[in-house]
Amino acid sequence: MPFASWAQDDTPQLTEADTLPEPGLRIGFNLVRSMMVFAEPSRFGLEAVADYNLGPDWFAAAEGGFSRRFIEEPDYRLNENGFFLRFGADRNFHNHLNEVIGLGARLGFSLYNRGAPFLEVEENYWGDFSGSLPAETFFRQWAEVVLTLKTEIFSNVFLGWSLRGKVLLFGSGDRHMDDRYIPGFGSSNVNSTAGFDFYIYYRIPLKFQ
Repeated sequence: MPFASWAQDDTPQLTEADTLPEPGLRIGFNLVRSMMVFAEPSRFGLEAVADYNLGPDWFAAAEGGFSRRFIEEPDYRLNENGFFLRFGADRNFHNHLNEVIGLGARLGFSLYNRGAPFLEVEENYWGDFSGSLPAETFFRQWAEVVLTLKTEIFSNVFLGWSLRGKVLLFGSGDRHMDDRYIPGFGSSNVNSTAGFDFYIYYRIPLKFQ
């Protein structure tokens, strides 16, 4: 029948290009880290992230940032600041246009320093002690498993979420004080921790040859 033939010929067919992510360098910022100062005024941080699709399923990822804390208590003052970098890749399990449901891994590095310009220790036998601890520099490494979601809300503009499980690897902490916080890793009271982050991205249409 002519009608049946016309309907069959004009039915739109999805091609591979309809399901592959568009090439581009996606850059973004961690909104959670930037807004942390409102919940904890002694702490300030910035984090930038980037990924680039290596193919239909894989993305190379790089993340880095800065963190600073100033704590003032009756018996001590503490200054901390440092940088961190994370490198890795994500595997996309949602192969549809620009939506990403990915599972990935990261290797993280942090270089930071900590010092106590004022320190007071109460001691009943020897007497109270007042002094300071000079700033020292520390280097820590860790590994992460990352669950990430990204969705395009406008053309080339994305919102993203990530859940991270982190495990400390090599490096030594502070010998004099509890190493309570490591930039990029978080609390270091234990060797493993988890984190949640919220990002906004912009994709620059770009294809490396």
